[in-house]
Amino acid sequence: MTAMNTGSEKFRVKSRIPGRLRLRVPAIRFSKERADALQAWLSSHPSVVSAEARPRSASVILFFDPHHMEASVILDIVSSALSGVLHGPLDRVSLSGHTACGLDCKVCHPIPRTLKRQSLKGRLVEVVAITAFVGYTLIRRLLFKSPLAQGPFSIVAGVALIAAIPLFRHALEDLRQGKAMSLFPFLAGTCVLAIAMGEAMTALEVIWILRVGMLLEDYVAEQSRRAISEILQVATKDTYILVDGVEVQVPVDQVQKGDLLIVHTGEKIPVDGIVERGEALVDEAHITGRAEPELRSTGDRVFAGTIVQKGVIVVSAEKVGDDTYLCRILHMVEDAIENRAPAEKQADVLAGRLFRLGAFATVTTLLLTADPLRAFTVMLVMACPCATVLAASTAVSAALANAARNRILIKGGLHLETVGKADCFCFDKTGTITAEVPEVIEVIPRAPGQTEVQVLATAAIAEIHNEHPMAKAVLYAAKRRDIEPAPHAECEFVLGRGVTARTNGDVILVGNDRFMKEHQIPLTCFNARSDERIGQGNTVLYVAKNGKLQGMIVVANGVKPNAKAVLDWLRKDGVSSLYLVTGDTQPVAEAIAQSMSFDDYRANLLPEDKASYVERLEQGGKRVVMIGDGVNDALALSKATVGVAMGAGGAEVAIEAADIALVDSELEHLVTLRQLSHKTLRTIEQNYYLATSTNVLGVVLGAAGWLTPVMAGMLHIVHTLGILLNSSRLLNWKAPGLPQNREKENG
Repeated sequence: MTAMNTGSEKFRVKSRIPGRLRLRVPAIRFSKERADALQAWLSSHPSVVSAEARPRSASVILFFDPHHMEASVILDIVSSALSGVLHGPLDRVSLSGHTACGLDCKVCHPIPRTLKRQSLKGRLVEVVAITAFVGYTLIRRLLFKSPLAQGPFSIVAGVALIAAIPLFRHALEDLRQGKAMSLFPFLAGTCVLAIAMGEAMTALEVIWILRVGMLLEDYVAEQSRRAISEILQVATKDTYILVDGVEVQVPVDQVQKGDLLIVHTGEKIPVDGIVERGEALVDEAHITGRAEPELRSTGDRVFAGTIVQKGVIVVSAEKVGDDTYLCRILHMVEDAIENRAPAEKQADVLAGRLFRLGAFATVTTLLLTADPLRAFTVMLVMACPCATVLAASTAVSAALANAARNRILIKGGLHLETVGKADCFCFDKTGTITAEVPEVIEVIPRAPGQTEVQVLATAAIAEIHNEHPMAKAVLYAAKRRDIEPAPHAECEFVLGRGVTARTNGDVILVGNDRFMKEHQIPLTCFNARSDERIGQGNTVLYVAKNGKLQGMIVVANGVKPNAKAVLDWLRKDGVSSLYLVTGDTQPVAEAIAQSMSFDDYRANLLPEDKASYVERLEQGGKRVVMIGDGVNDALALSKATVGVAMGAGGAEVAIEAADIALVDSELEHLVTLRQLSHKTLRTIEQNYYLATSTNVLGVVLGAAGWLTPVMAGMLHIVHTLGILLNSSRLLNWKAPGLPQNREKENG
């Protein structure tokens, strides 16, 4: 991921891939109006294909045509647009013929945040207080036959008005934004009308329902944050840095990029960085899901939140604070809360229809019965769609919290719903279908005078900073033979091909046959042997030095144990197309595709080729889920209907581009995802049925005069509680998983 300061901290580039930029813009955090205005302004600009601004996470995602527009130009456009946000109005800004900003531009004039976020504890105290008062009035009415007065100037009316203050604030905010027919204004009007008609207890019941629903949504959102915080712990206040050779204790928030941190046994690593010296066993379970600690020594990368189990290491800080991997994952949760699923939007549509139907039923009841009380009762039943609105949002929020506890990080309900309906899955090969780190099984020198150690040592020099699984296999093989790679002056990675390194005047190339041919390295002497190894499903890397071929390295690509079972389950679950897309050679891809029963495969794909293939599938009417774990997959992940990044310790740009991130690399999480999606949609359907059926029953009873306004309020309480309880079951629901795994558990 690219992270860079731009301007006077106006925004920061969080990730950059061809055609897509993700920016962090602090100026729009928690300001929906400014975010909406910025999104509209950028979307209308001729150089921008599309833009999305998310105020909760302060993120802006931009898509543009990389063939006709440089990323630097797009950044200039954003910088100019934001200059008014931070330094005053943009009176004379005009970019590429775009209309200059006027004085009424919402982006140029900071808009104060009118609604403050209330703490979960504060809302809980308020709900408990309202519940206690409602309970007190019911006890007086039912047990002591001494009901409290409910007139406009009664104690009950006063309590209802005080309890409705947050509701009135939300209603005023909606009215300012032109949403006069939305839920909050109508509920506020209903409460005022109920109090005016001497039904203050009914108004209090409506307020209680709304407050309990909002409390539950906040609680589930907080549970999501806590679940991820438990998975990705980084809570440490102080650390030690080296200053002139002396260890100095400083607060973590004062650590800067480039500082040298000393981390001892039992301490958490507070930054993302590189081990400068020392070695230690590091518990990375929160990042990779691996139960066993990993040995980390000079040159290895470490992540914030991981724990040094044994040893002492000196870490050079590369990413600190909000830039660390864990903080970016936590921001994904904020995105998830705001990124609403179609089912949630459908709930709003249904609530709007119920509101209109309720208005019709109310007027009809009044005309037919000439009884204002009956009409008011019908209005309370139909025109208070709290439960309907909560039907989807509570289920989705609970499902997101459940997924987080199962080490699955979903950026929004939209993606949870879509992944369960997708009919096409595309898999990357290396690190996704095959094991994360392939194994070097053979090293073949070019000439008799050369040794395997020499070839492997030469390759290790070039691969030392490469994060590709093939590079890791080479480095691991070198380490097993006690080969210490020599340092190089510079290196250049070519995605999908290989790497070039320069050291002591020598130029070293390591890569596939295409890479070698581009550098005019003859491979004739290895043709027969490479064809044989590739035909066996292995991958071949070539090593060259100063224009001369040095040898060939054969890497085995072991398939993950549950891969075939996962693919079979997906097919039975309704996935019609399973494709393998890889940058590896055609024989390797063909061997794996046949053994795993893929419907089709594509080999020798560059990153842009993968993305183009995914786009063609979507243009053909398929809903595509792309699963990958590397930099090569980032563009394809961003183009897919749903992008799933395997292994949260993998390539950071892939995590940024994906819609769903799996903390570890277990393919079975795809089964869990689909099962959770299905279960969530079934729960939403149950909630809709409960909300709608009780509303219809209430209208009939109210119109017939068998239901009082207070009873109508109680009806809402009952079916709202039923929906909340039904959705809460998702918090602790456990996915059945693969059939063979269930058999092992039962056995």
